[in-house]
Order: sequence, then structure tokens, then C-alpha cells
Amino acid sequence: MTAPNYSTDLILINDAESGTWVEMGSPYNAGGAPDNGEQDYFIQGAGCTSQSLSSSKSGLLFSIAYDNASDLSGSFATDDCFFMWQVLLAGNAMETFANGGLRAVIGADQNNADVWFSGGSDFGRNPYGGWQNVAIDPTYTPVDQTIGGGSGGAWQFFGSLINTIAAISKGQMHGVDALRYGRGELIVEGGDGPNGFATFDGMAANNDSQNNRWGLFQDIAGGFLYKGLMSIGSDATAVNFVDLNKVINIDVTPRTYSTFNKIEINNSNTRVNWDGILISSLDGTSLSPGQLEVTDATADVTMIDCAFTDMDTLIFQEGCAINGTTFRRCGLVSQNNGTFDGCTFDESDATASIFVTNLDNITNSDFTSDGLNHAIELSTDHAGGTFSLDGCTFNEYAISDGDTGNESIYNNSGGAVTINIINGSIPSVRNGVGASTTVILSLDWYFEIQNEAGTIVTNAEFRIYDDNDNELYGVETSSGTEKYTFSGTISGTDARIVVLSLDYLYFTQTLTHPSTSNSAAAPIVITLVVDRVYDNP
Repeated sequence: MTAPNYSTDLILINDAESGTWVEMGSPYNAGGAPDNGEQDYFIQGAGCTSQSLSSSKSGLLFSIAYDNASDLSGSFATDDCFFMWQVLLAGNAMETFANGGLRAVIGADQNNADVWFSGGSDFGRNPYGGWQNVAIDPTYTPVDQTIGGGSGGAWQFFGSLINTIAAISKGQMHGVDALRYGRGELIVEGGDGPNGFATFDGMAANNDSQNNRWGLFQDIAGGFLYKGLMSIGSDATAVNFVDLNKVINIDVTPRTYSTFNKIEINNSNTRVNWDGILISSLDGTSLSPGQLEVTDATADVTMIDCAFTDMDTLIFQEGCAINGTTFRRCGLVSQNNGTFDGCTFDESDATASIFVTNLDNITNSDFTSDGLNHAIELSTDHAGGTFSLDGCTFNEYAISDGDTGNESIYNNSGGAVTINIINGSIPSVRNGVGASTTVILSLDWYFEIQNEAGTIVTNAEFRIYDDNDNELYGVETSSGTEKYTFSGTISGTDARIVVLSLDYLYFTQTLTHPSTSNSAAAPIVITLVVDRVYDNP
């Protein structure tokens, strides 16, 4: 690979430093004429467009708009949004979001436009104030306001409206900078050891450079603020992305669409290694709380001690190793044969916390229900098969099998499935149409072979048989301690232990199955008696 490369699909409409800037038609023209020579408080490039307000008026009366001179609607692709930097420096005079303190406008002309709420005194950076980058889907419905007959699908004027609760007497307080459109994609490609891996710091450095200021991945106090489509690798170019101990907040984008905020890991040759990466939606109930999808089955993705909080769906693939990672109040996690070890699934708001294609790959994980949620849903890949579930715990789920929607395991395979429980307790099960489930609690039996003096015997032959004399386990020369795990049913109800040693009498003992597990600290002691005939021929 090469050095990492960071790019975007955003296309500049205007940098707010030149061109034709106007107010929208009456009554939104009560402020001063927009000035595109503002150089005191710009956020991108070398200037912005600002506007003075009225010392005697307040309300929805002030606007700044750029006249593109032609309709851009044909240039917007599906899922493209309008992006704008917007600020009202007199934050105490701003209305709330619900009352449209800040608004984005897209119009056919100054008197016919659509308007969407984009901010307010209680939204985004406010009440502390400052520039904020907003994303607006121009097809979002319903619009919050129309000017005249609305845009009619013609998009020539782009800008900002403000709604104030008090008159503002001083300065050019209303500002707009860098108007763009596109999917809002930040693309990360390349990276290797000699040239440096791709990193979140690298993403932010390119996003935040003065000439760029894309508004997609901002460096903020304590972490990063992210929105749009984060493409880790592309269809054409893989990425080698390695990072650790970062905090990423997903922005609230209420006038976009459900899949607007999304992380995609692309390309079969991509390698991602994240350790301690914490990604959270700033509002899990918002329109687009954020999704994650690994798109290629062979992409090499390792996540260690990461956390995803209040996000939507997360889709993994076979090449993913997810270890010690927490999914807190997220939507459905899809396994697709990936491995999940030591993970925590806490109060998922989906009907199941994880949709599983290979139960053997879910180990040592903890599940907690939100009260109406399955921990695990089994896919059709499990029909007719036998699988193990090792070291998993289930909290706040139904105690008994049933169809309440809160059983630990939902067998939706359409067939018969046998599950061997190892290092755990028997979970409750719901069976879907045509499905049946046999759950078997596996047992760990630990043995210690010693003589009458309590000394470990290390030269004995050790065997376990079922009722039909089928050998279940055996070693020719025991080390003196043995472990056997019953991972399924046996023929009959008993297991027979046989121990042979030249110095000792033949030993046999019957153990009832099912029984209970013991531990290495409290083994079943097998005491061999000296064969005095053998010792005294």
C-alpha cells in the first residue's frame, strides 16, 4: 500500500467569499445586505458572508442566501445533502430548535423556497455558541416552512434564516460559510507500516484544515464529532487502518434520513485494527443514530475492547474478530460467521441482540434484555445441526421456554437444532415456525488419581465408557489429573470410569449422567489400592 489518503465527495457550491449574496424576499429582508467580505470570524478559507441585524426588530425576519444563478437540483444524486456552516453569534437572542432558531433555506428564487430547522439555542453547540455545520436533505418531508409556493424542486438559492427572541443592535452577528453538496462521504484509503497507517487523527486533520473544513469529522475536546458516510476503504482501494483509545460522537442530523450517518468498512483486502474505540450516538432516538457495516466477507477486521452506544444496526462478516466489545442499546448486530468473544450486549432495542449464522463463534459473552428482546436469533444455517454455546450468560430474560419475545434464544432456523451449553446454565428458548430446540447442559468432570497414601499416580491407564461400552475418553498414561466434558447425551444414564495400573487393583466407578460439574480445585478423587499379589509373586 501507500501513505493513507483522505478525501471527500463534497462539491463546493460557494465558499462565501464571492458571488451574489442576497436576502430572501419580504418579510425575511429586515437585516442588512449580506457582506461576503467578512474576515473577522470565518470558519473556512479566508472569509465568510455576514449580516447585521436590526436594533428594533426580532422574530423570523433575517436571512442570507447565495444565488447560484442556475438550478442545481439535477446535480444532486440520490442521498445527497446540502451542507452549510452557520452561526448566530448573539446566542441569547436565538429561538429554540423547536421554534426554528436557525433554519436552512433552499429555493427556486427569493420568494419561493423550502425551509428546514437546523439549529437553536438548545441544539448542537448551543447555548455555548459557535459555528456549526448542518446537513439538510432537500427531499426531506415535511418541510418545516415554505416561502411562497415552496421551491417546486428547483434549487438555485441556498442559505440561512434565523428566528430571534430579542433585537440585536451590534455587529454582523449572522454568518454563513462554505456551502457544499454531496453524500457527505469521507473516504479513507491506503496506509501501511513504512508510510503510516490510516488513523482517526489523520481523518480529522484533513477534515479540519483551513481550506477544507468539510464538517464531517471534527476534532473536538475529548474526541471527534462525526456525521455522513465514513468509508474505511473503497471498492477500488483497500485501507490499512490501525488506531486505539479514541472517542467518536455521532452528530444529530434531524433533517436527513435514517442511513445518513453510517460507517462502511470496504474492500476484501482492507485491514482494520481498532483497540478501545468508543463510538456513541449523541441521541439514540434521533433520525440517524449511526450504522456500521463491513461489506466484504474477507476484510480483516479486529476490534478489541471497543464500545458502540445508542447506534442502529451493525453488520459484521466472517473475517471479523470482535473481542471484549460492548453493544449498548444498539439495534440488531449481524454476525455473518464472525467471531464474538467476551462481548457485552446490553438492552438492545431490536427483537434480538445478535442475528447468528454460526453459534459456535459466540463465546464468553454477556446478554442483558431490555424486557422484550431475544439475546440470540438463530438463522436457517443452524437447521439440523448441533452447536455449542460456551461461557455465555443471560440476564433479565424469560425463565421458561415460550413465545413472549423475551426468551434468551430464538430458534428461527425452521429446523431442529441441538445446543450444548458449556460453562453456563440452560437458557430459555423460543421456537419459530418449523423449529425445535434441544438444549443440553455440558458437564465438566475433573479427576485426580492417587494411591492410599494420597500420592498422585502418574502411570495409570484412564478410560470413560457409556452404558453400551462405547469409549468416550481415554489416555494410555495419565498424568494423574484428568478432565472430561460431556458435551452431549450419552448412551444410557451412567458413565463408567475404569483405571488400570500394574501396581494396583483394577478400579471402576459409575457416575450418573446428567450430574453436576465439579472443578479442578475439587476433583473426583480416584483412590487406587495396591495389588499385593502383583507386588509379592
